[in-house]
Amino acid sequence: MRARPLLVPALALLAALAHGAQTPHRLSVIVLNENAVAVPSARVTLLPPSPAQALRCETGISGFCEFPHVPDGPWQIHVDKEGYYSAVSSIESAASSEIEVTLHHLKEIKETVDVHESPPMIESSQTESQERLTGIDVINIPYPSTHDYRNVLNYIPTVLVDPYSQVHVAGSQTYQTITMLDGLNVTQPSNGQLLLHVSTDAFRSIRVEPSRYSAEFGKGSGGVILLETGIGDDHYRFIATDFIPSWQNKNGWAFDQVNPRLTLSGPIVKKKIWFFDALDGAYQNEIVTELPVDQNEDVVTRLGNLAKVQANLTSRNILTTSFNLNEFHDQHAGLSPQNPQTSTPSVGQPAYQGGIKDQHYFAGGALLEVAFAFNRYDLNQISRGIEPYFISPETAGGNYYLTAHTRADRWQVVSNVYLRPREWHGRHDFKGGMDLDRLRYDANYLRTPISYLREGQTLPTTGDCLTVTPPSPCSRYSIFPGAPALTQYNSEVSGYAQDRWLLTQRLLLEAGLRYDWDQLERRSRFSPRLAATWALDSGGNTKLSAGLGVYYDATAIFLVARPRAGTRIDQFFLPNGQPPVLSSFSADLHSLQAPRVWNESLALERKLPADIYLKVEYIRKRGIHGFVYDLTGPSATNASFALSNTRQDHYDGFQINGRRAFRNGHMIAASYVRSHARSNQVLDFNIDNPQFSSQQPGPYPWDTPNRFLSYGLLPLVKRFDLAYSTEIHTGVPFNVVNDQQKLVEPPGSRRFPTWFTLNTHVEKRFHALGYYWAIRGGFNNVTGRKNWIFVNNDIKSPDFLMFSVYNGRAFTGRIRFLGRK
Repeated sequence: MRARPLLVPALALLAALAHGAQTPHRLSVIVLNENAVAVPSARVTLLPPSPAQALRCETGISGFCEFPHVPDGPWQIHVDKEGYYSAVSSIESAASSEIEVTLHHLKEIKETVDVHESPPMIESSQTESQERLTGIDVINIPYPSTHDYRNVLNYIPTVLVDPYSQVHVAGSQTYQTITMLDGLNVTQPSNGQLLLHVSTDAFRSIRVEPSRYSAEFGKGSGGVILLETGIGDDHYRFIATDFIPSWQNKNGWAFDQVNPRLTLSGPIVKKKIWFFDALDGAYQNEIVTELPVDQNEDVVTRLGNLAKVQANLTSRNILTTSFNLNEFHDQHAGLSPQNPQTSTPSVGQPAYQGGIKDQHYFAGGALLEVAFAFNRYDLNQISRGIEPYFISPETAGGNYYLTAHTRADRWQVVSNVYLRPREWHGRHDFKGGMDLDRLRYDANYLRTPISYLREGQTLPTTGDCLTVTPPSPCSRYSIFPGAPALTQYNSEVSGYAQDRWLLTQRLLLEAGLRYDWDQLERRSRFSPRLAATWALDSGGNTKLSAGLGVYYDATAIFLVARPRAGTRIDQFFLPNGQPPVLSSFSADLHSLQAPRVWNESLALERKLPADIYLKVEYIRKRGIHGFVYDLTGPSATNASFALSNTRQDHYDGFQINGRRAFRNGHMIAASYVRSHARSNQVLDFNIDNPQFSSQQPGPYPWDTPNRFLSYGLLPLVKRFDLAYSTEIHTGVPFNVVNDQQKLVEPPGSRRFPTWFTLNTHVEKRFHALGYYWAIRGGFNNVTGRKNWIFVNNDIKSPDFLMFSVYNGRAFTGRIRFLGRK
């Protein structure tokens, strides 16, 4: 009985302790942008008031992340994602089960003084190999022709842009890369070229993924280019750029160019419907100083407009529509010392893209996305007259031989579903989808004869090789029997499924399987892929990524349709005589295997002292069964080229990248790439390629074994900034031919000189007349390096190996009108 008085206070003390103990709660965080669209891969950090360890998670596709066990008490929430401003908020108690955080995209002009850019970070949930430029990078990096975003892609380490503005990702051909605009395929349907034009002021980000990319993306073994453009918010905004023309001093002062851009955005209905419109134009007067003064100008004009509307029909249903219009005209396409005005064609290339996308977020965290889109690319290439066309070892003359009218379009239906995360030995994020495409290619070609002259020979004013009296000044004469108009259709069916398996907070596996089928090949293609990331420390400052997979290309319509593009008959003027040679092409897809690429990579990312982010990566690609045309049973009178799949491509690339971000948007980035891009059959035979040879191995024309890149924006004095960019790379290879256009050396055995360019601009941002302004001036190719574009590769010419045409040192200025204060 004496123990009872001691038991009562002990029970009371335990009850009091139990009542005062903190009970863990489940806390859900939803991260949205300023248009109420979910933000995936945002890092959410919970900071406790005590020195206890912080809690972290990353948002999924629906912008949702969850902390299952959060002790009660006041917490501070930090949300960061590169390309956005950081968001910080406080909660008094974790007992509230859900909190919503809004992240705002970075803008050129900060609207409040207390916002801070999200610092660079190593995303533990990112398995794909990825290089990224923000929309502000696209604007800040100085490079020639800043109205064309394709030129800034050259500052992504795995990308090389050739002189024709075509992009090669990780050693691949252009048609092996798929380009997505706001989630929709905008790759040119017939030849896979990157012809899409969008105002450089319209971008929020440009991402390039050369390896470990999701099973969602197929039809491109080279990689994926992901273009994301902006949308309006609840503030009216307008930006005007480059609205003042410039002048140039080449053989005297002349008009240079004007490239005006105007961007408007804002609400139609606040908090519900927004618009975005990016209009741009270009008028360029390109002068080739090696040509006579009255015949050295080429005028290029362009007009484009991207219009978008986003409507939040409900809090869970978002509808987005877009339409992009391009009009392009080149008065003297290909003007150079070897191609004077009269021998160049006039080229027009209108293009149109449109789409509508609906996104529905379900209450449980799932997302359904359905989209419909179309794109169309036309080509109108017109000769300047009917004068006989000739090519000599030094130059071309007469009127260009080829008139062409082509049209290529794609109709596309896309559906993606992202399921609610599931728990089973970790967390699983499942997604799947399908893609239905209908493609059409129409072409109509008209070719006139070509006369190939010997060194020092000429033709009569209106004659050709068959009208002159012996001895003939010609080495070769080519005619093209009539080619009927052609139409080629293709239908594509694709589907994929993928699981992202978070085994632990530091280990993530991503496994996917893709299925593709098309009407031309009529073969089922399965693409298994596997990638993984491992955070080597608990703070997320070191990450190891690896992956491997099978990747297929879309069936190249331009290769399939080549046999119907016509034939060529060549007459060679040799001392011992030779009968005419007929060149023809044939293709039988049903006897061929589907080309595929085995892609594997390994990467290490590390945050170094002083907030330097380092990335080291190795990418290895092996392509087999590649489509290629080669001679079959050649004879004295017949050159038959048949489509086979005996091409094997090899790419090995090692890169090391470093990046350091400072305050107020200042940064510096640098990278070095060591790579090789080669093939066992590197030649591309077609009716317009006069080279005669059997297939041979060699480097691709975009092979650059050594390459260094760097760019940055650094502070100077009194709010002046220095923007710079530089590129150094091994000269690209070229072929050597004789006056009959026959190869006389192995392909790619010679190279252009080493390429080096340094661009430096100074910019000042200020307020005037109640508006924000930015004025920039500086030099492109400040050292005046002669980075040659053309070379005389005819071994019979006295000008053999003479290089020509380069962009010299040029002073450029830019004025940006950024709107009201």
